[in-house]
Amino acid sequence: MARQALVLLIVVVTFGILVPWYKGVAFLQPWIIAIYGCMALLFVAPAAAGFWTANPDPLPTRTLIARLALLAGYGWGVAVLTLVAAVVTLNLSASRGGAFLPQSQALFAAVLVFSLTASSAMAILGALLARRFSATGARSILRGLFLAVLLVFAFGPKLFPESWQIAMTDHMTRRAVTRMAWEGSAIAVVAAVLLFAGLLDLLQKRTAKTAA
Repeated sequence: MARQALVLLIVVVTFGILVPWYKGVAFLQPWIIAIYGCMALLFVAPAAAGFWTANPDPLPTRTLIARLALLAGYGWGVAVLTLVAAVVTLNLSASRGGAFLPQSQALFAAVLVFSLTASSAMAILGALLARRFSATGARSILRGLFLAVLLVFAFGPKLFPESWQIAMTDHMTRRAVTRMAWEGSAIAVVAAVLLFAGLLDLLQKRTAKTAA
């Protein structure tokens, strides 16, 4: 518990205070806000991988939903707290405060909704993988997934033709990122529903097998 609190404090101080203070107004670039929203997944994924260690089955469906929601809410809460701290830091460090958030309300709303829906899908995915394989196997799969995404962000754009890079730049505007966040939210909701159905089916099969 103390270790988790320390990690949370480090994340909030680093990304909620130091980064916006250093970057200034540049912090409000749409892709940076989007990355902050995705930060929730970094907290949900490892916790979801150990879901069945903390919640031995069988679990009633309502209890399962409640605990998965609590897990998703934890990661989302970290993202919200970090973003709020970043906006406060940005406005306090600016020569004229209070003018930044109103200009980006639609972007922040879309990113936070995506963060919540994606966290929900990630929580269910982690629990499903952990039940299908093991906590260690789930962590390995999720880490591999995150590593692949990081590699794409780090090296992918450099490998694309220049025309593609220009097109990608056009999709990094505030309006474009806001639209993609809303679309991503819809996709995450569908994914969460399908993953939860798969999790329930797996649990039912295991219960039937145990009973037999």
